[in-house]
Amino acid sequence: MNELLELIAAALKLQKSDIDTQTSMKSSAAWDSLAHMELVISIEDHYQIVFDGDQIAEMTSVAAIVRQLQSMGLVHDEA
Repeated sequence: MNELLELIAAALKLQKSDIDTQTSMKSSAAWDSLAHMELVISIEDHYQIVFDGDQIAEMTSVAAIVRQLQSMGLVHDEA
């Protein structure tokens, strides 16, 4: 989970301390459409996976990203 938060912070160009499970596209001005695609690509590269369009559209918050990766068995609930 720590690695995931680091990936998200890097893609959004924020400090890791600014990221938590409540962080979302609605709550963070840094999370615009370009940052969203950078984030998706970063996660795909890191975990060696490919998301489909529906998955990408649903990943609008840290909590949603965690749920998506948990469903794939890639992260565990540590938060």
